[in-house]
Amino acid sequence: MANSAVAESPGPMMMRASARWNGIGLDHWWAAPGEMAERTYADHEINIPLAGTFSTIKQTAAGHSDCRDRGAPLICIVPAGQPISAEWRNQVECVTLSLKPSWLERVSGEADLPERLELVEVCEAEDQLIRHIGLALLAEAVAPAPQGRLYAESLGNALAMHLIRRYSAWPRTAQSFRGGLPGHKLRRVKEFIDEHLDGELTLTDVATSAGLSQFHFARAFKRTTGLTPQQYVTERRVALSKRLLRTGELPLVDVAARAGFKNQSHFTTVFRRLTGMTPKTWREASLPSRGNKSVLF
Repeated sequence: MANSAVAESPGPMMMRASARWNGIGLDHWWAAPGEMAERTYADHEINIPLAGTFSTIKQTAAGHSDCRDRGAPLICIVPAGQPISAEWRNQVECVTLSLKPSWLERVSGEADLPERLELVEVCEAEDQLIRHIGLALLAEAVAPAPQGRLYAESLGNALAMHLIRRYSAWPRTAQSFRGGLPGHKLRRVKEFIDEHLDGELTLTDVATSAGLSQFHFARAFKRTTGLTPQQYVTERRVALSKRLLRTGELPLVDVAARAGFKNQSHFTTVFRRLTGMTPKTWREASLPSRGNKSVLF
């Protein structure tokens, strides 16, 4: 497990979930009472307590220890390279997000902000946006049918921009990007999405098709269409599945695969949420007369 606290004594850590996406990692862990000796990490870390209380110990420039107790809803942001130690006197549960500095700097540069930035260490932050994004990524990591990399990477970019704007040291002189997508770029993006619905679409790939950074693309696309890229892709997958269902020939599992859903269960869940009907019910209602033609389910 990369970049996560390890309980040393007296109790072990138990991992409940772990996931990695482009530039960001997640570990959901539980530990019995114990402590973590001082160490540094190559990645930035965000620790989101879910249960229990931590005592984080930071060495000041003068060599003195600064001890802070924290638990839900307080979070802790530890910049890469910052020495940190901790202890917990009761059972704890935590979500740890690890962010690669190179990825955070790239996101900053793509947003026309300084690429060289320094995160500020915070161990008493009550930040509901970070907690919400962390829990959303955790739900994605453990979901039987995850929404996919496009969704997780969009959450990651939102987290990165929030950290850059609120918890980093840089001169706030950058201009805001306010434009939408030109017509020819919007058509190119829509064509790219339609051509790749049956595969794993990523935010990087879709943004590249428009010739834009992930940050600029996500904002411009929503300004132009009123939808996030993930919402648009989901709608297009449901639209494609409707066309396939109308033929009455393909089994539902094949319809789900051709429309890019993870499995038939995921397909049914999303289709019902957008249409109010299961795929089977929708197909039966959409076929005016099946005669003696067999329909595979």
